[in-house]
Amino acid sequence: MLLNIILANIAVGLVGVLGAYSVIRFFAKDHHRLMFFVSFAAGAMIAVAFFDLLPEALAAQKEAMITMEFLVLGLVLFLLIEKGLIYYHCHEENCRVHQSVKLIMLGDAVHNLLDGVAIAASFMVSPAVGIFTTLAIIIHEIPQEIGDAGILLHAGYSRAKTALYNLITAGTGIAGGLLAYYALSSFSQALPYILAVTAGGFIYISAADLLPELHKDSDTRLDVILHTATFIFGILIIWLLGKYVGE
Repeated sequence: MLLNIILANIAVGLVGVLGAYSVIRFFAKDHHRLMFFVSFAAGAMIAVAFFDLLPEALAAQKEAMITMEFLVLGLVLFLLIEKGLIYYHCHEENCRVHQSVKLIMLGDAVHNLLDGVAIAASFMVSPAVGIFTTLAIIIHEIPQEIGDAGILLHAGYSRAKTALYNLITAGTGIAGGLLAYYALSSFSQALPYILAVTAGGFIYISAADLLPELHKDSDTRLDVILHTATFIFGILIIWLLGKYVGE
C-alpha cells in the first residue's frame, strides 16, 4: 500500500511538472501570453478555495463559523507572511511581485501536501478508490500548475528556476502521503483547519496579488475583456472538474 501511495503522488507531481514545462517551452518569451496564464491562475485559485478546499473543510468540521474563522486567519497569515518577506528580504526591483511568487509557492506546497494526504487516505480504503482519487487530483492539478508556471515566468524567473520550484512544490505531495500513512488518525483532526487556512491563503494571493497585476497590464479595452474572460474560464474549469470528475 505504501508503494502505491508513493507512486501515485509521484505521478501527480510529474503531471504538474510536465504542465509547467509546456508553459516554459512555448510561452516563456511572450509577455502578453503569460498574462493570460496569470488571469487563469487567479480564477483557478479562487475556484479551488471556494469549490474544493472550503467544502472539504466544512464537511470535516461541522461548525461553519469555526471554518470561517480559520479562513480569515489564513487571509491574515498570508498577509503577514508577505509583509515580512517584503520587509526583511526586499532588495530588488518589482519586489512585491517576487514576494507574491513565494506566497504562491507556499500555498501550492500546502495544497499538494493535502492532495498527498487525500491520496493516502483513499488507498487505505481500497486500491480502486485510490486510483480514482489519484486520477481526479491529476486532472485538477493540470490547470493550476500551468497557471503557477506562467506566474513565475511573468515575475522574471528563469526557465530553470521555474521548473525547479514547480518540482519542489510537487514533491510535498509525497510528504503528505507519508504523513497520512503513518499518522492519519492524529493528522485528520487538524485537516479541516489546514484546509480553511489554505483556502484563505489562495483567496488572498488571487485578490491581493494576481488581480492587481492584471489591472496594471490591461492597457486596452480588449485586454480587459480577454483577461476577465480568462479569469472566468479559470473558475469554470475548476468548477466543472469538481462537479463531474471530483465526485
